[in-house]
Amino acid sequence: MNDSLEKQRGAVALVVAASLVALLSVVALGVDVGHVMIVRNQIQNAADAAALHGASYLYSQGSTPNFSAGGPAVTNATSAVGLNMNVTSNDSVNVAANYWQALNPSAPSNEAAVRVSLSKQVKLYFAPIFGMQHANVSASATAIVQSPTTMGQGAINVPMAIGSCMFNQYWDSANNKPKTDPNTNQPYVFQIGSSYAYNSGGGNGEDGHGGGNCTSGQWTPLSSQQDNSDSTIQQCFEHGNSSTLQANKDQIWLQTGDKNNLYDYVNNCSESGNRSCEYSTVPVVNTVNPGSEQNITAMACLHIISATGGSGKYVTAQMSTGCSPNNASGSGASYGVVAPPKLAQ
Repeated sequence: MNDSLEKQRGAVALVVAASLVALLSVVALGVDVGHVMIVRNQIQNAADAAALHGASYLYSQGSTPNFSAGGPAVTNATSAVGLNMNVTSNDSVNVAANYWQALNPSAPSNEAAVRVSLSKQVKLYFAPIFGMQHANVSASATAIVQSPTTMGQGAINVPMAIGSCMFNQYWDSANNKPKTDPNTNQPYVFQIGSSYAYNSGGGNGEDGHGGGNCTSGQWTPLSSQQDNSDSTIQQCFEHGNSSTLQANKDQIWLQTGDKNNLYDYVNNCSESGNRSCEYSTVPVVNTVNPGSEQNITAMACLHIISATGGSGKYVTAQMSTGCSPNNASGSGASYGVVAPPKLAQ
């Protein structure tokens, strides 16, 4: 009987030993898996941060997005990876900039984008017992720059609306950039004012005083309030729009009259002045009809060259790109205004 009991004890010891080995193996595997998951989250965060950082350099004022390998978007995204991840010779860092659908053909829209793809070799602690020394983990992130439709309080500080017909005339919608004057190889220069009308769809480069059917623009209090005072416009120059404005939702009032003294405000902050409003976001309306409320259809970027009062009463400007107003959001038609980058879903 004692011999039988001893044999049972030996068998139990073997089972316990085997169970302990299996249990320790599971615990060890759990430690390595947990470590790999932590590193995976770390490199995903690094990819997210680098893509967002790089995308913030896609546009500069007055230029189309720079997708080149040596451009600021790619180089800054690449540098940002090292700030959030220890990159070794065994790791892989790939950064590309292009329109979203060029980077991902199944993308639902085609904004300018930066994609960061990372791969890291992770050393394992217990798996080498089973012959596995390392695990490779990877992560990818794409940040896009959208054209905003909503301007928060203070985002617009040049209180002038322009007619959508001006974009038929001077904007290349197929390539999301201004049309180029063949005589200068620069965007067309035009005048904005209630007495300046162009022939919609007609010859580019006309001076706007020909009595065309496309009125270029007019002063607005940047609200629907029927306010024709100069003082309200001056307040807009100093503080911007007093409330949020959203394209395809809100209306704004177009003032009557030419407001001769207001052109000095524009000239002082234009390219000819201190340049504080040289690149400005303005609302676009369907029709410029002074003394009426008009629907906002989009937000546009203007390069404001100068402004002339007296007998002229016009703002000289070009369509442009790269206007980055604070407090902007949403996504809509691209007329050169860009919002802060966001991660693509």
